[in-house]
Amino acid sequence: MQPFERLRYLARWSDDDDSALVSEAADCLAGFADDPAGLVVACRRLLAHHPATGALWWLCARVLAAPDPADAAWEAWQLVNDDHTADRLAGLLPFPHDEPVAVLGWPDVAGAALAERPDLDVVAIRRRTGDDHRRARLARREASIRIVNDVEACALEPSHLLVEATAAGPHRAVVAAGAGDVLDTLAATGTVAWLVAGAGRVLPERLFAAMQSELGRDADEHAPVDVVDLRRFARVAGPSGLAAPDALLRRVDCPVAPELLRLS
Repeated sequence: MQPFERLRYLARWSDDDDSALVSEAADCLAGFADDPAGLVVACRRLLAHHPATGALWWLCARVLAAPDPADAAWEAWQLVNDDHTADRLAGLLPFPHDEPVAVLGWPDVAGAALAERPDLDVVAIRRRTGDDHRRARLARREASIRIVNDVEACALEPSHLLVEATAAGPHRAVVAAGAGDVLDTLAATGTVAWLVAGAGRVLPERLFAAMQSELGRDADEHAPVDVVDLRRFARVAGPSGLAAPDALLRRVDCPVAPELLRLS
């Protein structure tokens, strides 16, 4: 398949598995290594179709700024596929533990972490949109997980709430639509909120601002999301474990690619 044909396939990507999308996109972008102009067009097209996928912004910025785009694409692929966030998170959740642990939806990284902890009483809070893939993932699990709404979750008084970020900047994070309301509801019960930001999800401030601008410009063209302040979370889980929200700036590992600050 030629690079532009593959690009059209990725533009139509509908699965919410961001890691798989980034893996496919890295391989696709490597095919434009000898065509700098085509590489810029390819990156902009990918981001225009998937503006809420922070790992794509991260990948494109690394590839565009690299002296060898193919090597940069391969390195990004390795970093995403070797992400240890789920393993670290699974080990950091309390043990033993009698209270429920809540998660918004059933996202990739947080879901993988909870799958490693069958001892926990897990409740999955329904998201406003995009829960079809959650049902498929939960159907493959042997352990029983309660699926509840935010009011029911509040009554259960979970000790922790896990919210996965599709992207995060030094001060804000892009999360599933409705996450802000869930945070408000569970805050009254004393639930501790943790943000889960896996490899490739943390962006420099200017790139995050460009992403947020793109999300606002075509808000009706993509799945709704919330942008929340990092101060609403007690900790942020990443490949190295847990950190304070104000330490997220130290995790930025991609440049600000000027070509991505405006997509049109």
